[in-house]
Amino acid sequence: MDEHLCHVTTNEALTVERVVGVPFLHCCTEAQLHFVLERHFSGRSGLVVLRFDPAGIVDGHIRWERSEPDMDPFPHLYGPLPVALTRADPAPAPWG
Repeated sequence: MDEHLCHVTTNEALTVERVVGVPFLHCCTEAQLHFVLERHFSGRSGLVVLRFDPAGIVDGHIRWERSEPDMDPFPHLYGPLPVALTRADPAPAPWG
């Protein structure tokens, strides 16, 4: 797969995710990003979109899981997301 995956977070949560670790990260494709922002982050600002190439994941795996009816499955990263793989961008307006 040559498409980058996305993980939406805040700068504050990003620090906790990297330091404490989490069992998995909710991710999405670029095509699913607007839906995720509308559904789960409506009314919030200051969000960051981490983009990464899933081919670089070596100490974990991506599991595609259906969580929304009538939508393609969403990717979930089980394992660490290496900082070197990520590009952090502000979320598009009005969430950025």
